[in-house]
Amino acid sequence: MSRFDTARWAVVEESGDGRWRLSIRDEADDELGALGLGVEGVWDPDVEAHVAFVLVQLGLTLRGARPWHEDELGDQRAPVLPLG
Repeated sequence: MSRFDTARWAVVEESGDGRWRLSIRDEADDELGALGLGVEGVWDPDVEAHVAFVLVQLGLTLRGARPWHEDELGDQRAPVLPLG
């Protein structure tokens, strides 16, 4: 069983100075894991593609044709599914 089998959301927040943090959350929005991203810049085009790559490395994939949206906290949020 993978650490992220119950993952339902990828949430990316800007930490300031162009730095970004990715958290993986379950259906209840509890954090399953988080990591700083090794890329700096603006969300589109610098960060979004990098996040998709990292998600695959974690065994996850984005769900939907246009998955990313800004949530009520101003973070980027997208639904995910485990690969497999």
